[in-house]
Amino acid sequence: MAAPPPPPALMDELIEEFLLRLPPEDPARLVRAALVCKPWGRLVSCPRFRRRYREHHRTPPLLGFVQAARGSNSTCLTHFVSTSSFRPPRAELSGWIAIHSCHGRVLCYPPPVKPPEKRLLVWNLVTGEQRELPRLPWYPYLGASWNAAVLCAYSVGAGCSNLDCHHGPFVVVFVGTLRDKTVVGVYSSVTDAWGEPTFTQDRHKQFCLLTGSLVGNALYFNKMMGTKLLKYDLTTREISAINLPAQAPKWQIVLMAMEDGRLGFATMQESKLCLWSREDGQDGDARWEQSRIIELDALLPVQALSTEPRIVGCADGVEDILLGTRAGNFSVVLKSRRAKEIGLRGPGFGSFVVPVTSFCTPALETANSGEGSGAGASSA
Repeated sequence: MAAPPPPPALMDELIEEFLLRLPPEDPARLVRAALVCKPWGRLVSCPRFRRRYREHHRTPPLLGFVQAARGSNSTCLTHFVSTSSFRPPRAELSGWIAIHSCHGRVLCYPPPVKPPEKRLLVWNLVTGEQRELPRLPWYPYLGASWNAAVLCAYSVGAGCSNLDCHHGPFVVVFVGTLRDKTVVGVYSSVTDAWGEPTFTQDRHKQFCLLTGSLVGNALYFNKMMGTKLLKYDLTTREISAINLPAQAPKWQIVLMAMEDGRLGFATMQESKLCLWSREDGQDGDARWEQSRIIELDALLPVQALSTEPRIVGCADGVEDILLGTRAGNFSVVLKSRRAKEIGLRGPGFGSFVVPVTSFCTPALETANSGEGSGAGASSA
């Protein structure tokens, strides 16, 4: 009896549509698909597919968290804890503390020393590249009242489309207080230099050393023990202040970009996680509204609520909030209202945890050569 004829080959269009739907939070699946055969490897690695993949999923997935802790020899050790199948070329960085992340890049500063230093470093988790920035020419030292954020250079003006931006240029925005003024300066990786700073009169001198939040063309920072936020327009370079709602506590406010693109913040009230968002009013003014209240009693173990949980990190856009409790650290996914424990270390140099989000697709040379078998051989 003759063997049945082989089934017809799938059309390339169908294969591409199937691969486009692989979950971005599990980049190892794309790597394994690229290793199936050379045609699949060429498809997954080509710029057109990578662009369509990002456009289809839109929001970069949460790959993990970066946290600083004390190493075995009492040095500061910043390490990456994965919540996905992504594995970076290097998972630890000695002598630096993470403060902010954007599309796979992590901004770090040195641990507190005397006299204080004024160095910053950008660590690309996806490629392993490290770049130490020039010292701030117009700021004396990194004391207690400053903050900074790393951004894709395309965030300025046209807006970032999340398309391979980690390979392109980036900027670092620094904000601090200098006597009775607030100063904002921008570093460009293209020129490898800090631009001319912007100054404004300001009596509120303390900034929280917590993650700034990018919403539209503006970067927002929280002030310590204050009732206002600082807004820096990346296009016009203007500095302005935004009032917080009177009901908001002065502590435990963590800014975030909501999934719908609005500015928001998260705060704790006993065992409740409260989310606020900034709404545009009919009269053209913007006002704050409490958008959600999440009861943590049903999400966390009883021992985790023996004292009020502390918000130690949140991811813009994907709306994951990391809570520190006596029973461990938990990631609360707002969309599904579920929580899972994250294997982070206890308190060390850095009590704040920085989430890392980025698309991660196989590199062309890896997919076509057949080398590598894990997500660590991929690039965003």
